[in-house]
Amino acid sequence: MIKVNRGLRSVFKTLSICAVLAAPLAACGPLQMPLEDRTGNDQWLDTQIKSGILGEFSKVDHTYLLDVNVDIWKQNVMVTGLVDSKGKYYDVMSLVRQDNRIKTVYDHLVIADQETIDAYHRAEDEYGKNAVPADSATQSVSDVWIESQIKALLLAEKGVSSVNYRWQSVQNIVYIMGEAQTDEELNKVLSIVRRIKGVAKVVSHISLA
Repeated sequence: MIKVNRGLRSVFKTLSICAVLAAPLAACGPLQMPLEDRTGNDQWLDTQIKSGILGEFSKVDHTYLLDVNVDIWKQNVMVTGLVDSKGKYYDVMSLVRQDNRIKTVYDHLVIADQETIDAYHRAEDEYGKNAVPADSATQSVSDVWIESQIKALLLAEKGVSSVNYRWQSVQNIVYIMGEAQTDEELNKVLSIVRRIKGVAKVVSHISLA
């Protein structure tokens, strides 16, 4: 069963999942979203792939929908999150890789013991309510807060098209993918993310157009 005490992050993720799963039913052809540097066909195909993966997650184990993040850009898939066993890890990755339309899978799914995962969720719930915690060597910054900072800062930055990027913060490590139009834009994006309070490391799968 899905745990219901995982805070704002889970609420937002659940709403996002519902929107993705509903998308194929709400449209009958390629979507046109001109602000993104993807063709309408790429956008439609990415939506189909993601909804298919999430649909399989919902059939096999509903907790995958909350514990595993799936981000897609031009049929390249980035998998992040935490699972509590090798069995679940192999299960998730098998479900992801079964779609032969996927070009590349960036596998950043972490296996952790259940105690670590539970502690992570409790910290996210607590720090998510209080935004960024006070400076302390024993406290980590909320991943929800980091993700919100990335969104706000990239959106505000001139010369950066934030709609062309997908990101997740897991245990203060930021995983980001997408497409930059120039080397200058790529460097801007990575510099902005690295300067955010609490970010321990940035793993980039950003390509150049």
